[in-house]
Amino acid sequence: MPVECVEETHSVELRYIQLKLVGLKINTFILNFSSKAILTGITVLLVLIWFTKKKRNSRYPPGPISLPLVGNALQLGSDPSRVLQKWAAEYGPIYSIRMGTEDTIVLNDPKLVKELFSNPNSTGRAPDPILHILGRGSGIIISQGHIWESQRRFTLRKLRDVGVLKSSIDGFLMEEVTTMINFFMRNVGIPLSGTGLFNGPIVNALWRIVAGETNDWTLPDKPEILKSAERLMESLNQTVKSGLFFAPPLRHIAPGDFIDHFLVEMRETQDPTSTFYLEKRTKNLLATVGDLFLAGSETSSYTLTFAILYLSQNMETQRKAQLEMDRVVGSSRQISLADRASLPYNEAIILETLRLSSVAPLGVPHRLLTDIEFHGFFLPKGVSVISNLYTIHHDPKIWGEDVNEFRPERFLNEDESEVVCHEALVAFSAGRRVCLGESLARDSLFLFIASILQKFNILPDPDCPIANMETMSGIVVEPMPFKFVLKLRE
Repeated sequence: MPVECVEETHSVELRYIQLKLVGLKINTFILNFSSKAILTGITVLLVLIWFTKKKRNSRYPPGPISLPLVGNALQLGSDPSRVLQKWAAEYGPIYSIRMGTEDTIVLNDPKLVKELFSNPNSTGRAPDPILHILGRGSGIIISQGHIWESQRRFTLRKLRDVGVLKSSIDGFLMEEVTTMINFFMRNVGIPLSGTGLFNGPIVNALWRIVAGETNDWTLPDKPEILKSAERLMESLNQTVKSGLFFAPPLRHIAPGDFIDHFLVEMRETQDPTSTFYLEKRTKNLLATVGDLFLAGSETSSYTLTFAILYLSQNMETQRKAQLEMDRVVGSSRQISLADRASLPYNEAIILETLRLSSVAPLGVPHRLLTDIEFHGFFLPKGVSVISNLYTIHHDPKIWGEDVNEFRPERFLNEDESEVVCHEALVAFSAGRRVCLGESLARDSLFLFIASILQKFNILPDPDCPIANMETMSGIVVEPMPFKFVLKLRE
């Protein structure tokens, strides 16, 4: 197809995608969904008859007693991660619960998560209406079967294509880092709120990948795409706090953006069974774009916020990271991704932040496509499976008695000269549905945090020097509101 036709089509359809993403049928629908879901859920629960449930196999994993119709949902309360952690201590690495009327298996061991999630028959998605409504079974996160395989294969191919263009990734990420550093320079000595602090640069970086456009997130009036991404995650987290959720990542793609490549694939596809054909193509494009923002924006932003919180309470950790940076990089040039291998302590800060924060504490539930015999247990077809990442990352038998302390040294060898990878760190899940955006997320976290530490000391708010380290629960967790102060390094 002539280039001008592709460009014209891109222009028209990109506007459509932007309007759908920021204009905001997605958000409007989600914002209105909670009340509808409550009414629907109540109706379904009243109709269902508890005694119709099938008798379980004797080798089905044990678990806490559940209530008729609502299962264990009420017991999970507003902080499900802590409750699931308590049950793991009581019932072991594999146990069962009921989420409403859905049988659910909870895995609390990293080896078991990796083993089961590497099984092709564990790649289904649980029928949670809250998550399903995001993509209606299309895209990557919520889809399964042929749709998931096709969309994931296409996306992975494009990510692999860009693997040799590391400098491009470094370049556009550094532009966002520079904007952020300049913003901080204007606010040195002023108490800054950690809430939503990194949403602007992270969302902007993702929007450049997806649509090839950039926005000035430092303006008093936030760009519409940033407002949209924030409302999306806020709405989803509300479903967790209300109990509704429990009742039923990327590289830069050159020469064009992700939508460019997707549109070309759509135009070249003549196979009626393809997920890029006719009406299925727009549905999958919308869902995939939404997936990228859902999986990559708030998760990275919250992780950066946690890093600032932890560092503000650990001055010695900052000092060690800065000494390493001064020795390897100095202060006359910007840090780049090429410096990463030479800055193991700075890298360990990122790994420890991913572990301690566990911003996606339960990952995304899987669904078994067949019956599976697993470590002496019988796991039936159709059962949902949760990877209890929070419990794995806070298990004292794995990490030591200081499991709740921020200590980057646990990811370093004895003389702190090399990073030691730990198999129990599964922040991006594992197996066949591991997060596609893991590499971009790790790159972003390293560049942002190392660049901040190169220029500034991160101090606690003088009016509240001991920060509240508790978190606000949700599909993605975030720190409690806190403030910090930046001081230029001498």
